[in-house]
Amino acid sequence: MPAASLPRVTITILLFAFGDDVVMKIRFAVLLLLSILLVAPPVNAGPKQPQREVFGLRLGMNEETVHRVLKKIATQQKEEREEEGEGEQEVWVLKKDSRFDYLLVRFDAQHELWLITVVVHKDAGVRYGDLGALQNAKHATDGRNVTYKWSVAAKGKQAGYVVIARGSNPDTLTSYSISRAARQ
Repeated sequence: MPAASLPRVTITILLFAFGDDVVMKIRFAVLLLLSILLVAPPVNAGPKQPQREVFGLRLGMNEETVHRVLKKIATQQKEEREEEGEGEQEVWVLKKDSRFDYLLVRFDAQHELWLITVVVHKDAGVRYGDLGALQNAKHATDGRNVTYKWSVAAKGKQAGYVVIARGSNPDTLTSYSISRAARQ
């Protein structure tokens, strides 16, 4: 056998002896990894903290800006003025949303948004965990009604806020509210 063909023969022998085994091990490892990824539940189904914004609305927005945003996505159903100096409350029916039915917004005496309540469609199946990590919320129930409450601290120039989700089902909510945190 010529010396030049010796490396080729060695490589052929190595591939024959170990090649299929290495390829099989790699294939097995890839299939095992894919199987684990397909069977394992998602690590983070929802955000850690509930969002401070919903439908483009943020606490503290002025009434005019809130109306401009809402007119694009909803129809105003009702408006109630509070006593002098206490602000007002409005109900807006969402035009095209498969999960949420309507919004209730409240303004303070300075005409700034301080509360948003979102009401879920009856069979939408919005889960409490879709809002935020349940381990970060305070949970309460009286056996019939369920409440989860997240208190999110102020961060930089962003004020703190509270999110309260309510429902009669232990897994899915009927509404949730975002409001300013109590001032210390």
